[in-house]
Amino acid sequence: MPRRVQLKFIVTLLFLFSFKALACSCLGYDIEKAFNNYPIVVIGTVEKVETIKTKEEGWFNYSYHKAVTLVVDHSYKGLAADKILVTTRMDSAACGYPFQENVKYAVFAYPNEKGLHVGSCGPTIHIDKREEYYEKERLYVTEFLSQKHGI
Repeated sequence: MPRRVQLKFIVTLLFLFSFKALACSCLGYDIEKAFNNYPIVVIGTVEKVETIKTKEEGWFNYSYHKAVTLVVDHSYKGLAADKILVTTRMDSAACGYPFQENVKYAVFAYPNEKGLHVGSCGPTIHIDKREEYYEKERLYVTEFLSQKHGI
């Protein structure tokens, strides 16, 4: 094998095995199981979204996340606080949730080494905002919380 081809092969292998997977791929969820599995479930309105720099292990020393402050309207499980801070990745390609200020959400969070975390693959969803693409999922989550646990 020519040296040039060997070098390309080695560089390709290093590239493939040096980085964490960056694409997000979600499967569906059962809302009853999700409610039982997530330790934190609240309804809250986003007060503030900030970008924070966090220390990471591995190839990259730092990464950026969103820090989201929520004013809690109703806590279903895990917390009895007026406000909570959750983190999420910067964009949906990395499984980050697209929180917006002054929007109310049903938030399903889990603790990690940095605090509470929310990803885009869980049942976290906006409560009042009606968008055709998300309406079926929004109704699925809000009806479950309303019927089983009161909103």
